[in-house]
Amino acid sequence: MPLTTLDWHNRFSIQAQWTRALRLYFFNLLKSVPLKYILDIGCGTGALLPDLQSLTAANIIGADINLENLLHAKRTCPDCDLSSADVHQLPFEDNSFDLVLCHYFLLWTGHPVSALEEMRRITKNNGYVVAFAEPDYGGRIDYPPEFINIREYQITSLLNAGADPRMGRKLKSLFAPNEFSDPVCGVYEGTWSRDLSREEIDSEWRVLEDDLSSILSESELQVLKKYDLAAWEKGTRLIYVPTFYAWAKVNK
Repeated sequence: MPLTTLDWHNRFSIQAQWTRALRLYFFNLLKSVPLKYILDIGCGTGALLPDLQSLTAANIIGADINLENLLHAKRTCPDCDLSSADVHQLPFEDNSFDLVLCHYFLLWTGHPVSALEEMRRITKNNGYVVAFAEPDYGGRIDYPPEFINIREYQITSLLNAGADPRMGRKLKSLFAPNEFSDPVCGVYEGTWSRDLSREEIDSEWRVLEDDLSSILSESELQVLKKYDLAAWEKGTRLIYVPTFYAWAKVNK
């Protein structure tokens, strides 16, 4: 069964929880910088919008190409301004924003250089462009061994969907010094102080089933899911997808 908008919102919300500590750190770095207008491009169902409102007094604008996502985003953040927008042709004037950010987004753009050029265009001089999270499925690690093929399955599925499954490793090079200054790039720490909650496991599986339905049969998926749940119950299951972040000032 295809994922619903609610399924995606639940997934986006879990991803937002994973990356919140970095947003807290970043906005603390900018606490002395006047921020008036912030754009969340590729805002999806609005999972990040309420959190952004809690971190800054700036006006938060969310933009996405998917109208159904925007309708959900309006329910998620009723007082946020929302815009239907294609990142390659953003409907905003030059130098409109103090900060333009995205989250698990550039891998879906098809042309990330073009996307960042538009994000840079609408950002004020000395403003910031931020990619808060870009995964790299080429570095995915699964354990126990019966899950080792999931990496290649997911890479194939993402390529078929038009995404770049190795975007994370390319992020540093996209923030070129001739267009940006003071670039920062890193990868989220992998810590396993707790196992995933059942909600997180179910969310992971809804995405996996959607990703792998064109590669594995329903019976193969169910067998894999059975093994997966058993491994989580035993405490032996491990998933690690390197997820990169980057930000930099805009030079004009």
